[in-house]
Parts: sequence; structure tokens; C-alpha cells
Amino acid sequence: MKYKISVHILCISVIAILVNTGCNSTKYLKEDEYLLRSNSVKLKSDKYVDHKGELTDNLSGVVAQKPNSYFLLPGFTYKLWLYNLRHDKYQQDTLNFQIESGTVEKPVIYDSSSTSRSQQYMESYLFQQGYFYAEVSDTTKFKKQKAYVEYQVNTGINYLIDKVDMTEIDDSTIAKFVRRRFYETNLRTGKAYSASLVEKERSRIVNMIRGEGYYYFSNENVAFVLDTMNKGYMKEKESAVETVAGFVSRKEDERRTLDIAIKITDNGNPKSFKRYGINNITIYPDFKDKGDLTDDNMMEKTVPGADKVVFRYHDYYIKEKVIYNHLFLSPETYFALEAHDKTITELNQLGVFSGVRIIFTEDSTRTGETGWMNCLVLMSPADKWNWGTNWEVSNGTTYTLGTGLTASVRNTNVAKGANLFTLSANGGLESQFDTSSGAFKIITNTLGLNASIELPKFLFPISRKRYSISNTPRTELAGGATRLERLNYFTLFNLSTRFTYKWLETKEKSWEVTPAFINNISLPPSKISAEFQQRLDTNDFLKNSYRETFIEGENISWTFDNSQDAKWYDDFSYIKLSFEEAGGVVAGVNSITKNLDNKFSQYVKFDFDLRHFIRQRHTTTALRFYGGVGIPYNKTQSPTLPYLKQYFVGGAYSMRGWRIRSLGPGGYVDTNSNPNLIDRTGDMKLELNGEYRFDIFKAFGGALLFNGAVFADAGNIWLFYPSADYDDGHFQFNKLYNHMAVNSGFGIRVDVAEIFLLRVDCGIPLKQPGTKEYPDKGIYSGWIVDRIAPFDGKWRGQNMIWSIAIGYPF
Repeated sequence: MKYKISVHILCISVIAILVNTGCNSTKYLKEDEYLLRSNSVKLKSDKYVDHKGELTDNLSGVVAQKPNSYFLLPGFTYKLWLYNLRHDKYQQDTLNFQIESGTVEKPVIYDSSSTSRSQQYMESYLFQQGYFYAEVSDTTKFKKQKAYVEYQVNTGINYLIDKVDMTEIDDSTIAKFVRRRFYETNLRTGKAYSASLVEKERSRIVNMIRGEGYYYFSNENVAFVLDTMNKGYMKEKESAVETVAGFVSRKEDERRTLDIAIKITDNGNPKSFKRYGINNITIYPDFKDKGDLTDDNMMEKTVPGADKVVFRYHDYYIKEKVIYNHLFLSPETYFALEAHDKTITELNQLGVFSGVRIIFTEDSTRTGETGWMNCLVLMSPADKWNWGTNWEVSNGTTYTLGTGLTASVRNTNVAKGANLFTLSANGGLESQFDTSSGAFKIITNTLGLNASIELPKFLFPISRKRYSISNTPRTELAGGATRLERLNYFTLFNLSTRFTYKWLETKEKSWEVTPAFINNISLPPSKISAEFQQRLDTNDFLKNSYRETFIEGENISWTFDNSQDAKWYDDFSYIKLSFEEAGGVVAGVNSITKNLDNKFSQYVKFDFDLRHFIRQRHTTTALRFYGGVGIPYNKTQSPTLPYLKQYFVGGAYSMRGWRIRSLGPGGYVDTNSNPNLIDRTGDMKLELNGEYRFDIFKAFGGALLFNGAVFADAGNIWLFYPSADYDDGHFQFNKLYNHMAVNSGFGIRVDVAEIFLLRVDCGIPLKQPGTKEYPDKGIYSGWIVDRIAPFDGKWRGQNMIWSIAIGYPF
């Protein structure tokens, strides 16, 4: 009864607040003023409209006058409510920080002229999208000093591209380049016309021609002539064609398609049609000011075989060979925009410069049909040494309070070769709140020391002739030591080292190949408690997981990520595939020497991570399918994966309805689990995640963004081989549905100036894996939606899993 009363009181309170907010919003309006309450857009068309939702969002975005911001429900205009609370003060102080920062908002008074402008903006936008006959009207309803505006949009016909003509190109050489690479065009037959598509094609042509040596060629040299073949085509809007899009229209017989002619002229500048080559290149690795250009006291160096490339130093800051290997511009070649951009990118990625500029000046000493330019590469050195500390306070699902400290030092230019050396030390504590003593009790502490050096090239045995520097090659050598102590249970030591090659296949695809990595895991018997030893002695899976082991293996991974150039309205994807093998080389050596005492692991492992993001103006739908499988291929030697290589689920970045490592394997049910030692791991993992992210409100002019999310997760872990210690814990395809766990939940995310994102999620189990139930112990299987009781304190404590984390879960 008390829960029902509380719910009623809560609902009445919320309604009262909303009613009060609604009444308060028009409190200070004059009699003839109306508060703009909402804008809505209704699309109508005789034909099918592609991407109707996106088109509606974009039309809403060009509306000239927007209503006041609201929180969750449209009726709660909280910023206006805050403004009205101190109305008299804000009226006198119109430049108040809270107004300027957007923390509070003045009432948006309906303006009929803004409605007219919005119609024009919408018609102009639709015109640019190829809806040449679009009509926009509006209806405004007034109620209780509030205005509700609805825009009725009849899009008309969206024209499709039919033919593309290239006969109006004044220079024969440029015409040859355009035709030769026309297969790259964005103007495909049958594709819907839009101004943005034509602008994209203009940029493609300009970049292509500038890449052939035409330094002065620009957007002004490329125009597009539209032929709609419609006699009644846009009589009143022809001027809009010329002023908004820069196009010329022709009118002929009626069709739903249009032809496009590419027109290229010198636009009054003959240099636009002249090709330029690079004569000399002068590089200033530690440039200070323009006085360096005439300073005769600077040190000069050259690279053998490249006498026209001169390096001028104040101090010998970095070896000239390193810069030369990342230079894509060459003397006696035509200027190429791609080489120019790639040079800047690669030199910046070395990490030793705070800025890179490239300047071209015409060289009058050489004449001829081809023009010549000298190139200056100006670079400002960055600080060689970087120091950093990072302190974190966290809350996790296996501990109440955690803290960690990391200190690091970086040298960005070891041996003057742009080699990056990093040394870091870290330590952390995790504690649980002991209700009996009323104090925090430390349960885990960690210490670690790591060092790495990354070189901007491939080391042996790969010759410089076997790869291109345009692939951004890197070689990383790393090593470290970690000590993990679970108080009253065990202490684990891990020594690790790896040798890795990294490179880009394309802008979106990258590779990492580790020819060799080593992990040496040890658990000294003197550091294992009697209680934990007893668990190991009675559980073969745990015993094999936590045994001392030597891991030597190889790893290869491939990543695809097309988010870098994605606009806010573009969907994008992320794919990562990796394969790992361990023990093959060591087993071969051991078969000869017999000196390794069989304390090494042998397995193969495959992992995948597939993500797709669907973005709209105020929302993002994020989807992920990921997992992996590790197969111990010598059951006598290593019947399970080593503990550090095993899979687990749960926690803030996985199945958020369960605590970390508290789910699985498979349909296994532990009726005597120790909550202080959660060790559910497996050889296989499958997980599906879906998250709908949406804007809530922003404060301080957008410095703080408050966003919300609803999510669902499904997945589990399994053993690869059956185990007597975990009944029903191994993977069986015919039991996949029964073994899958499902949870749902909601979350709040606070984005602080796009520097970091604080996330709070609450996950609730909806389906427990397996088929066994123990009602007397509160253990159930299958769908448990009917047992949800959000107003029961005991249920909330057991089933509402809160997690606090930094960043998105994926």
C-alpha cells in the first residue's frame, strides 16, 4: 500500500510541476504576444520520398524561429521557467552571463515574418535537393497565448540525373584528365540530384586537376549547367539557380530527369590552365621567423641523391633522413595536392613538431611551357619531454570505491629519429564497504611498470624497399610487469613483452601484426591462501586457468573505421578482426630441448567486433555484435585458456544487467558462489548490444551536454570443452537460445566540453540463462520479466545494477 501511495504522490507532483511550468511560461507576455510553442513539418508528395525522416529533420533545422528548449517532455521549458523566476533581474541585466551562456532563455515570441522566412529557406533547401517544384505553406494556431506552427510541405518531383556531358572543357589536357577518371564521378545515372552532390563532384574535379600540377586551379574554374528538359521550369526561381547554386538552366520538353554539363574555363586567370613543377625544396625543421629565410649562419644538410632538397637548422634537432622519408613532394615533378596534404599529415604524425606549413613561390629563373615553383617546408619543434599524471576515482560492480594513479614520461625524439619512448607506472586500489564495521575494506591492489618505444618505420627483417612510407609504418617494442593482489586469495605476477608492426592500408583500414609476444604468468604458492587453494584443488577448470604458464605467440588484427570523415548525418561502421596463436613455436623448441617442463600454453584464438552507428540530428542508434573463441589445441598440455586470455561478460562495458565476471559459463548455476571472488570466465563469448542515444538538454552554452540512452544487451560466455566443474557450461548450438542472457536498462551521459564523457547506466536482467531453478535461493531461469518489482527495495538491490564509467560502452 505504501508503494502505491508513493507512486500516486510522485505522479501528482510531476503533473503539478508541469502545469505550473506551462502556466508560468506566458506569465510576463503582453496581451498581443504569443509564445512560440512548437514547429512541426508535414511532408506530402505524389511520389515516394527517399529518406523521409532525414528530410523532415533537415527542413526542421532551417526553420528561422525555434521554440524554447525543453527537458524530456515538450511541456517542461525549464530554461524559460528559470528565466521567469528572476524575470525582473534579467530584464535589467540583458547581458547576464546566464543569458549569454544559454543557461536560461528569454521567451520566444511568435514572429509572423520569421514564418515567411522559414518558407523561403525550406523551398531553397528543397530546390538544392532537386525538388524544383516544391511548395511550402503554413498554418498557425493560437491557444492561450501560445502559437503552434505547422509547415505543410509538398515536395513535388525529385529530379534524377540522366546524362553527364563533358564537351564544354576549354583545355584539351584537362579534358583528358577529367574523362580518364570519370569512373570516379559522383554524378551517376539514375541518382537523385542535389546541390551537395554537385559540390562534392566539383571538389573531386578540383582536387584531381590540382593533383596533376595545376596549382592555381580552383572551384571558380568549374561550373555545372543543368538541363531539365522542361519548358515551364522554375520561371520565378531561375535567379535562385544562378545565385544559390551557381548553375545555368535550360528549358525544353518535360521529363523527370535532367542532364548535367561540366563546364571548365580559366575564369579570366590563364594560370589556372598552366601546370607547375617543383624546382627546389628547402626544409626548416626548427623554424623561428621569416628572418630564417635569409639567415646565412644556419647549418645546411642534404640527403645523398637529393641535392635539390636542402635542410637548414639552427640546432640539429632531428635527422634529415627521418624528414626526407616522410616527404612526398619531390623536385623535378609536378605539384600534386595529394602529396602536399600527405606530407603535412605524415610530418605532424611524427609527434615532434607543433606545426607544419608548406609555402610555394614561383621561380622566375626557369621559363617554358611549364611553370616552376620553389617549396618551403616550415616546422616548429614541439617539446621533447612530456610529463603526465592521471588520477581516477571509480565505482565498479565488483567493488564500492576504487582509485588509481598513473604517472608517465614521454620522449618524442629519441636519438633524433622521431622515436617515441614512453615509461609509465601505475597503481590502484579497490575497496568494498563493510556494513558490519561501517568502513571500507581493500580487496584488490595493483602495481605496474610499462615501457615502450615506437619507431616511425619498419625494423628488421623488412627492407625499406618493401614498403611505402605513405602507409604510415610503425614498429613498437614494449615490455612491462604487473602485480595483482586479491587480498586473502592470491597474488599474480605477469611479465610481458611484444614486438609489433603497425601500418595503414588505406585511410579507413589499418593492420597490426605482432610476430612475437610473451607473457610469463606466475602465482607463487606462498602467495595463495588456503581458502583459494582449496577451490583450486576441487575445480580443475580454475586450477588450469590460474596455473603458472609461459605464453609465446603471434597476433594479427585488421581494423576498418570510416567514422573520420563522417558528417553528423552520416552512418558509419567499425570492424575489427584478430587472430592469435600461442605455443606452436615453443612446442617445437621443447620437442628438441625438453627443457620447458610443459608449463606453456597452446591455443588459437579468434576475435571479432562489428559496430554500426545510425545518426540523425538529435539521436544515434548504436549496434554492436562482438565476441570470440579460444581453442586449446593440446588438451594434455593446456586444457584451458590462460586466465589473462579468457573471456568474461558483465560490468559497465558489457552485459550491464550483471556484475563483471558474474555471468556464465553457459547454463551453469552456482548456488554457493562467493561474492568476494567472482571468477566466471570461459573460452568463448558472443554478445549483442543495442543502444538508442538521444539529446536531453545542454547548459552553459553547450559546455555541458546532458544525453540519455536506453539499451539492451544479450550474450554469454561458454567453455569450449565440457567440464565436470561447470555443468551445462560448454557451448552447444541447440542450447544457444536457452543459454543467452538478456538485459535492458537506461542511462544518463554528461559530456563535459567534449573533453570527457561521464556515464551512469542502470541495467536490469530480463532473461537468465539455463534451465535450472532454485526458488528457495532466489535463482530463476528463462524470462523473468514478470518478477520485475521496481518499488520493492530488496528487488532493486539485487537486480538494478548501477555502473559508473568514463566514455561510451562502445
